[in-house]
Amino acid sequence: MLVLLNAHNMTEWLIKKYGSVVLGVGEKIVMTLLILIVGKFLIGLIKKVIKKAINGNTYISKRKAETMGTVTSSVVKYIVYFILLCVILNFWGVNTASLLTLGGVATVAVGLGAQSIIQDIMSGAFILMEDQFGVGDIITAEGYTGTVVSIGLRTTVLRSVDGNMHIIPNGQIKIVTNMSKEFNRGIVDICVAYDEDTERVLDVLKDEMKQIYENGHIEGLIAVPVVLGVEELGDSGIRIRISADCKVGQNWNVERMIRLRVKKRFDKEGIEIPFPQVVVSEKR
Repeated sequence: MLVLLNAHNMTEWLIKKYGSVVLGVGEKIVMTLLILIVGKFLIGLIKKVIKKAINGNTYISKRKAETMGTVTSSVVKYIVYFILLCVILNFWGVNTASLLTLGGVATVAVGLGAQSIIQDIMSGAFILMEDQFGVGDIITAEGYTGTVVSIGLRTTVLRSVDGNMHIIPNGQIKIVTNMSKEFNRGIVDICVAYDEDTERVLDVLKDEMKQIYENGHIEGLIAVPVVLGVEELGDSGIRIRISADCKVGQNWNVERMIRLRVKKRFDKEGIEIPFPQVVVSEKR
């Protein structure tokens, strides 16, 4: 309300001072375009100032700074657009003060017709207050996994590994899996043939995991990968599970490299990796 009154007072002063300029339709169009250009420039300038101020704060992390920057810029953008709308309406002879009178009715109408928008904004506020995730985090939300590009008042934007961008309304985000908190854990399942000595295979895997970590063969590991043991007795072979704690965002690469190292070690040790087999018996 205060912003609307200030915008109304400012435009009344402009009309009184430059009334002769804004009387014609052509002049009004020119002034409208000038206001939009100035507003766009002002939004860009404010965004730069906000970004510089937040990034210069050494008390918050880079991730938090980027998140606060995107949200604050989004709020400022909407406020400036609202003020510009009031200014433009005044130039075209619309009394913006009357909008205050209609505010109560409009609020009810908008509330009934835009409940989802209000829910999105409130959910976005809780996401920020609870620090559920931030810009740069890798998350899974509503079935989509990707890096958080931006968090706005209404939506969260993710970019998945295939390059696609997913725009998710904040109100639809019910469960979030954040893969950027402290560390990730890679899970690798290795299958060996039933003919192999399981105890020997486990010893070989434990030795290989120890060498991988101590010699730094795989980047991103923060501890020796753990051979958990036999996970399943499958149709074609025995499945053994390996767990590897690693740095944030490195779990997929760690999993791929562990599979490669295990394949080379199995070839060296003569350990057979099974393939699907079908036994056909003939009835007589």
